Amino acid sequence: MSRFGLGLALLTPACTLACLVAGACLPGGGPALIDADDAGGGTGIDLSGDAGFQRSDVDLGDPFALYGLDPSHGPYTGGTSARLTGRGFTPKLRVFIGGQEVSAIAGDPTRALVETPPGKPGWVDVMIRDDASAKERVLKQGFFYDSFVVTPDSGATSGGTRIRLTNAGTPWVQPVKVAIGGADCGDVVAIGATDVECTTPPGAPGSKDVTVLEPSGTKTQARDAFSYNDSTDGYRGGLSGSVLAGRVRGLAYDGATGTPIPGAYVIVGSSLAAGTVKQTSVSGVAEISGIPLTTTKVTVTIAAKCHQPITYVDVPVDTVTAYLSPVFDISCLPPSLPDPPSTGGSGGKYGGAVEGELVFPGGSEFARTGWTTVPAPVKPTERRAAYVFEASDFSNTQFQLPSPNEAITPDTAGANGYKFSLVAYPGNVTLYILAGLEDRSETPPRFVAYSMGVARGISLPAQTRVTGVDVRMDILFDHVVTVAPQPPPPGPRGPDRIATTFGLTLGASRYAVLPRNLLVAALPAPATMPFTGVPSLDHAIAGEQYVLGGVAATGADLQQPASVVSRIRTTDANNPVTVGGFLGVPVLGVVPGGQQDGQPSQGTWSGTHVKYSGTSGFDLQVVQIVSGSGLVSWIIAGPGGTTSYDLPDLRAVPSSDALGLVGGAITTTVHVGRIDGFSYGKMRQGQLSSGSWNAHAFDALVGAY
Repeated sequence: MSRFGLGLALLTPACTLACLVAGACLPGGGPALIDADDAGGGTGIDLSGDAGFQRSDVDLGDPFALYGLDPSHGPYTGGTSARLTGRGFTPKLRVFIGGQEVSAIAGDPTRALVETPPGKPGWVDVMIRDDASAKERVLKQGFFYDSFVVTPDSGATSGGTRIRLTNAGTPWVQPVKVAIGGADCGDVVAIGATDVECTTPPGAPGSKDVTVLEPSGTKTQARDAFSYNDSTDGYRGGLSGSVLAGRVRGLAYDGATGTPIPGAYVIVGSSLAAGTVKQTSVSGVAEISGIPLTTTKVTVTIAAKCHQPITYVDVPVDTVTAYLSPVFDISCLPPSLPDPPSTGGSGGKYGGAVEGELVFPGGSEFARTGWTTVPAPVKPTERRAAYVFEASDFSNTQFQLPSPNEAITPDTAGANGYKFSLVAYPGNVTLYILAGLEDRSETPPRFVAYSMGVARGISLPAQTRVTGVDVRMDILFDHVVTVAPQPPPPGPRGPDRIATTFGLTLGASRYAVLPRNLLVAALPAPATMPFTGVPSLDHAIAGEQYVLGGVAATGADLQQPASVVSRIRTTDANNPVTVGGFLGVPVLGVVPGGQQDGQPSQGTWSGTHVKYSGTSGFDLQVVQIVSGSGLVSWIIAGPGGTTSYDLPDLRAVPSSDALGLVGGAITTTVHVGRIDGFSYGKMRQGQLSSGSWNAHAFDALVGAY
């Protein structure tokens, strides 16, 4: 890099050589390098880092310097993970962004990782300080805060993700137009003076600029604010729009391909007799008007041939978007099959790779040292090993030990540490690495973690290799967190056991899944259940929290009926933490040999009514009725406050196509959940998964349809 940088600098006098090498120059405003101690300090480049390329006649410049940040911009809310490039960095490097000091992790003398604090929109200076020498270096206009933030900041390439743009306080003049990567964002709705919602258009994988255009022609831009990727995006679809006022818009998409479903049926009403049925256009949209203005909520069902139907009960808004899962039946296959989409842990067609080294503390500065935070093996079947994981969306997932050929060991090559590589989907990637002792001779294999490291918010474009991500393995598993469980009373069929779970936050909505994260005991519950050997909340996870949960379940395999509490956060490793707030288990009607009140139960279901009891205080309910040995299922979602409601009879829809369930045996599962900050009128389809809930309870019974 440095060899070519010299030539580029001669061709581009407007941007300093340091900016070019760091890639930090922005059009129209390249940051200038200022030495706080000596404004005339040199800005030469260290060429000695290139193996086999030494120059004694080149000015190596200031031994302590800051060249730039990558990325050099981010939202005003902070949280951008950026890499500083320069010279003379030490583990005690201090970094100030816009006058605010931030934690810095120096990977080697030329690189450091930081996370930006919140700041006012616009340019801010970046300063580094070396306390040992009292030297300071300032990069004028080194970082730019975008004036608005986009949430969520990623979605599927097929579009259909409902996003919200929130600016820093200056009201937009309405109506505004929103574009992502130059393509118009659909269904733009103003939510107050400073927030706007819209639905993303289809786009190519990678990061895209988001722009807001006001009627006056004023344009506001946030660079790389939204990323398209081809991972499964469960947060597409759901409820959105304005308060229900005489019309409903239904949108139907294929859940596998993301393409519109023409001819899908949108049913507005809790029965066919009193409701309205309309089929979607070629773009997958159906507009239904004529709903009485006095109606404040309606039931909306979307169904299509060879797709699983979805119903939303008591919808209070005017837009329902459904991604319908396909039915995997030979009768539903098209005459010619397209190539299947790329999926799987490899990152698929558009994946990227993250590479770096594990750096253990101790030894000489920035030199490869031994595994100082992992004890030596004491058995011939043990070995030191480390594994790289991508942060999870869920806090209570069971830990899975990777394949042994994925291990990083003391024999792994490296310069400052031990090399690792991971292939992941494009986007903002957060990794964590666990190092410990493993014994594969045991069944199941045993892995005891002794230390960990974290690499946050790595910007991974599609088909790109990101290198130089060095991770310090200095977080020790030397704490104990104790749980005091308070399980719910058992129902007629259970539960009879309590299990407690343990996890760790990695930012606002990601988690580290750790070994030995599950403890099980029979009911009545013991007073306390301790998790030993958990990580200390310091170094790269200072400010993070432990995440605790509980599962009151039935039988040795922890089956239904069950009640689950998750995402109880704490930083207290000194006192027992109460795990309570369980929801009561829903009780379905048991009807030997017949039908009662039409509800799905252990009998014959009419397909027009749902009813259950035994629980309250929930925010969301999801009833799943599975038929045809798993071939077709009907998802029915509704808000808290009601456990009895009517549904349209899908068998009676005037259609030549078979819609909905297959006649015969069915299994009905009722889930009820509590979700912090939940709003039913803004729910995403991904929230139908209990993995995003703070607490839930469920039970199931078999019957007939």
